Amino acid sequence: MQVMPVKRVALHVGRGLGSRVSAISKLMLEAGIQSSVLTKPITSIKPSDLSGVDALVIVGTDSDVLKATHQAVAEVLPILPVSPPGYSTFFASTDWGGLREAAERLARGEYVLRPYTRIEAIVNGEAVTRALNEVAVFPSRSASVMEYDLFVNNEFVWRDKADGVLIATPAGSTAYAFSVGGPIIMPHSRVLEVVPVSTVNPLRRALVIPEDAEVTITNIASRYVVEVIADGVERVRVREEVRVVKAPSPVTFIRFGEGLSDVIERKVRVVSGEVKDLPPSAKYVLKMLKVYGPASTKELLALTGLPERTVRHALSVLLRRGLVRRVTDLRDLRRRVYRAV
Repeated sequence: MQVMPVKRVALHVGRGLGSRVSAISKLMLEAGIQSSVLTKPITSIKPSDLSGVDALVIVGTDSDVLKATHQAVAEVLPILPVSPPGYSTFFASTDWGGLREAAERLARGEYVLRPYTRIEAIVNGEAVTRALNEVAVFPSRSASVMEYDLFVNNEFVWRDKADGVLIATPAGSTAYAFSVGGPIIMPHSRVLEVVPVSTVNPLRRALVIPEDAEVTITNIASRYVVEVIADGVERVRVREEVRVVKAPSPVTFIRFGEGLSDVIERKVRVVSGEVKDLPPSAKYVLKMLKVYGPASTKELLALTGLPERTVRHALSVLLRRGLVRRVTDLRDLRRRVYRAV
């Protein structure tokens, strides 16, 4: 994809980073780039709000980036994800300390554009939600089972009883799908994967399918309400069935010449050896902290739907492994929160 020197960017910062806006704008200006600060939530931004802009810079957590990739703005502008101070996020093209160099390279046109496949779920024949990593189908109550039929291109594959099922992109293959036994897919491969989660049948393994295949999850049965969860940030209740297909357009990230080994190292280092032996509840809590950022025990109860005893046990395991820390909330010094390392 052809690249040009960037002259103007739209700037979106995540929660609690408003005080950094002036510093980021000044840094961009010193590199010769004008900044337009987005004051509306990312979910409210329309393509018309970005007229005359060459790129969208997001300084925030993976949750901020994922929310942006679900919107129409992701179809019209390349995105530069930046880790906020004190964080190392999966999608970031640069961390906070490297932002000045990144701005200078943008201004010189020294970057590459990488398209990433998105998928979309059509729920109950009408509601549509998009995902960059995965579409997950789970009962609303954690650690509950569901039964479902899986069809690929209208061909019956299996009926399974499991905690849930994931349909993941190559980008998502090193996220939740990897932690539940799915294979790593090379970036930009033209395939998707279907991964059953904690199935009762040991013969049910991950399936790798063409990216243009249509996946249907139907005849769903569970004691609890079943939901589609897109990238952990968007939920839709399932009444009938879920169809998952490749989205019409990808999302494009600005990268600085990274190779395959860099992508795998960046995305797998946290979910590889450090977490493979964790209990499922601890993996789930860790994922929520990585997606949503620092959270209190009360907030984790709301995010995960897990019992309080389970959340507290998961946090104790993560603290012992050094995967999370209990820190003071910089927005409220009276409050203590948990933060993924």
